[in-house]
Amino acid sequence: MDFGTYIADLRDKKGFSLRELEKKAGDLNHVYIWRLEKGDRDAPSADTLDKLFKALEMSPREQELGRLLIRTEIHDELFRIARDNTDIPISDIEPVATMSFRGSRPTDEAGWLRLIEFVKDI
Repeated sequence: MDFGTYIADLRDKKGFSLRELEKKAGDLNHVYIWRLEKGDRDAPSADTLDKLFKALEMSPREQELGRLLIRTEIHDELFRIARDNTDIPISDIEPVATMSFRGSRPTDEAGWLRLIEFVKDI
C-alpha cells in the first residue's frame, strides 16, 4: 500500500468526489489531491496532511498509518495488520515496514506478526 492509494481508498469509502474533498479541505486544490492519489506528488507538508486528514474524517490510527505511508510503501498484508490490529502500535510496525530484506520477506499475516514480535523484542 502506498500513500496515494490509501487516500484514494479512504475518499472512495467516504463517498467524496475530488471536488467535494477539495471543499472540505479548504484550500487544497482537487488537482493537487488527485496528484497525491496518483503518486505524482510526494511529501505533502504537515499542514497539508492535517487538512486532508481532517477533511477525510480520519481516526488517529488512520492518521498515524497515513504518516507512515508518507515515509514508506507497505506490503499489503502488513498494511492490513496495521489497519486491523489496533492493539499493535504503529511504532511497532514502522521498523518492520521500513526494513530491507535480503531474500524472502514474510508474505502472510503469521509471518509478519512473528517479525513484528521479533523486532519489538530486540
